[in-house]
Amino acid sequence: MVHNTVTKSTSSPANDAPKEDKFAKLVGHFGKWQFVVFSSVFLVKLSSGWVQMAILFLTPNFTFWCTGFEDNSTLDIKNMTCYKNCIEYDYDTSPFENTIISEWDLVCERNWLASFTQTILQLGILIGSIVFGFLSDRYGRKNTFLASIIILIAFSFGVPYSPNYTIFTVLRFFVGFGTAGTMVISFVIVMETIGPKYREIFGCVFQIPFVLGHMSTPLFAYYFRSWDTFALSIAVPQVIYFGYFFLLSESPRWLISVGKVEEATKIVKQAAIMNNRPTEKIGETLTKLSEDMLTKTDEPKLNYADLFQSSMRRRSLCCCIMWLIIGTMYYGFNQYISQTSSDTFVSVAVAGAIQIPSNLIAIWFIKKFGRKKTITTVFILGGTVIIALGFVPKIYWLTLLMGTLGVSCAGAAATTIYIYTTELFPTVVRNMGMGVCSTSMRVGSMIAPFISNLSMTTTWLPTIIFGGAAICAGFIALLLPETKGKTLPDTIDDIKSS
Repeated sequence: MVHNTVTKSTSSPANDAPKEDKFAKLVGHFGKWQFVVFSSVFLVKLSSGWVQMAILFLTPNFTFWCTGFEDNSTLDIKNMTCYKNCIEYDYDTSPFENTIISEWDLVCERNWLASFTQTILQLGILIGSIVFGFLSDRYGRKNTFLASIIILIAFSFGVPYSPNYTIFTVLRFFVGFGTAGTMVISFVIVMETIGPKYREIFGCVFQIPFVLGHMSTPLFAYYFRSWDTFALSIAVPQVIYFGYFFLLSESPRWLISVGKVEEATKIVKQAAIMNNRPTEKIGETLTKLSEDMLTKTDEPKLNYADLFQSSMRRRSLCCCIMWLIIGTMYYGFNQYISQTSSDTFVSVAVAGAIQIPSNLIAIWFIKKFGRKKTITTVFILGGTVIIALGFVPKIYWLTLLMGTLGVSCAGAAATTIYIYTTELFPTVVRNMGMGVCSTSMRVGSMIAPFISNLSMTTTWLPTIIFGGAAICAGFIALLLPETKGKTLPDTIDDIKSS
């Protein structure tokens, strides 16, 4: 993103004006070219929703009982009870034909493996985010994005044919790895294409396909009731992503940053023509921009340790904790709802659908009341509702209402904190700050399945953990400054003086 310049207090007010985005001046902030790029890359987020929400229907709530013992004894067998000498189990997986739990007996001493497979998926996303973030900066957005597409599709088609749990989990790791590449690079492409005037709103709108993927996952599960046909059904639509090999062009901003001006000029001229912008002197302007980028060698080289120095420590720690809680709350609570609802299909679909208006409302609240008040409110409200869900009467419409409200608060918190965190970190460490926070979120999402699976023994315990953590995050947000209407900090010294 393009950020405002922050000057010393002795500087004149005129120097506080925003920096001019010369690239946006050439092609415009938003036009036909940006629309084509956005609307095509936009679709890749659908698979992010399918991949990460598939666990809701791979490991749904179920009933099991022992059907055979080592010594052929005939005990008074009870449902949902583990016996040390049991060698065979049977399952009531309705309304599903089978799940990965019934396929590989992930019950009793093996029940942790059901959560572990989702943890490994999220680990793949975490590692993929780091790897593809580096590769896209080194080798370009387009080639790295296409590589992630190939990995995603290839391993997604491998998952349904997994002969055992180990291979299934390994394949899911690489599905997460490829998914991370599509998520990270697609967002960068959009942010480097759209001008500063519209980046905030399109950055939020870009998350909607993930919600649509969340909403449509129950549709796949409804028509494909076996875990392998369900996994295949969400792999098939991803074939459309091969179209990126023919549609996608390299990011002109990246080309400029590495000195490939001639290639960038061709793309920018086409973009300018599509947006009805003048094409004169585009080559000269891009050459000058590239020279400026390549000759900036006097800026200090900061590292991750600088995020936790005295002036940055509070912001970094608070943000990491809040992102950790959002990852735990969002993914874990969604899984909890799917496991405890009497109609999993409707509950998951409604929990996804409610996030679209809640995210749009969150954007309005951010602009009206500020980041700090908004995120504090949605955290505390969401946490209170989630805790209450564990103790209210188990009436379907009531639990559905409270569950979807809790999920909508989690979604609104995720939307808000993304914008808030971007504004809290200064330009010189903003990418590193977002990277650390994103890692914290993935750690939370890796922990989440183990917490949600506690519902199989104690229904109310996960709600206490998820809700209590959310309320704590709301109070942690009070330790941070408001950023609404304030100039973005560029340096760590700007943080010290604020």
